[in-house]
Amino acid sequence: MFHCPYCRQPAHTRTSRYVSENLKQRYHQCTSLECSATFRTSEMLDGVIRQPAMPENAVALLTAGERP
Repeated sequence: MFHCPYCRQPAHTRTSRYVSENLKQRYHQCTSLECSATFRTSEMLDGVIRQPAMPENAVALLTAGERP
C-alpha cells in the first residue's frame, strides 16, 4: 500500500505493468473521496539479500514472457 502524496491517506493500486524485467510501474488512486488523486509509482529490484540455495542441477530462470 502506498500513501497519497497530497493528503497522506492510503491509496489502492488500480493497475500495474512491467516496464522491464526489474521495473514495475503501479497506478494508484487515493481512498479519500475528498481527494481522489491518481498517481504513478515505480517499483524496482535494487538488490538481492539472499540468493536461493542452488542444487547441482540448477533450474534455469525464466525470462519475461517465457512459459515453463
